[in-house]
Amino acid sequence: MKYPVYLLLIANIAYLGWNLYLGRTGGEMVRELPPLPTGAAPLVTLQEMREQQEMDPHDPKDPQHADVQTRAEETREVKKLTELQPPGAGISMNCLSIGPFLAMEGLRATADELQGLGIQGTQRSAEQRQPNGYWVYLPSMERKQVLQAVKQLEEKGDREYYVGKGNFIALGTFRERNRAEIRLEQARGYGFDPVLQALYETHTEYWLDIDTQTPVADDIDAIMDGHPELQLQKTVCP
Repeated sequence: MKYPVYLLLIANIAYLGWNLYLGRTGGEMVRELPPLPTGAAPLVTLQEMREQQEMDPHDPKDPQHADVQTRAEETREVKKLTELQPPGAGISMNCLSIGPFLAMEGLRATADELQGLGIQGTQRSAEQRQPNGYWVYLPSMERKQVLQAVKQLEEKGDREYYVGKGNFIALGTFRERNRAEIRLEQARGYGFDPVLQALYETHTEYWLDIDTQTPVADDIDAIMDGHPELQLQKTVCP
């Protein structure tokens, strides 16, 4: 009977020693945080700010209180600046664009008219891509296939074609899509697999941008009346 009692006593002593060891080790593991870099301010929550102000709102000796006061002052300054000049206040949204001019001569003439009325315009150019008809063609193929396709066209009495350098065969260009579609169906009737594709051209347009912060509406209307081919668009000032 005494042996179980001895075993229980030894187990309790071992358990107590283990807990004492863990407590000492845990204490050693707790380390102090490294100091903040020079010039860095600790984060302060709103709750901490309220508590600090309630404890001693007028104590200038407390560094934390001074830091809170400084941040509050900076916040008030930013708010004042935002009210005086909100974001985007320096960007003028009141510009008008007159155009498009297809040649610089027309733009310069209108700019001179505006300048005579005391209105200064800023020149601007833009690239425009516009449809310019349609064409039907047989895509690039081997030289042997090109000769065979030409032979088929000749046998049909069709000479409305030419062979391009890339071994494609152009079957015609058309201003109207319905004419191109007729040619497409005709080529399909010959046993070909043609392609219909839109053609485009790129040209440069010119515009005059005018800041309308000054009252110029009547003068601009008078100029627009003399140039019905031009448009007047609202835009963001450059």
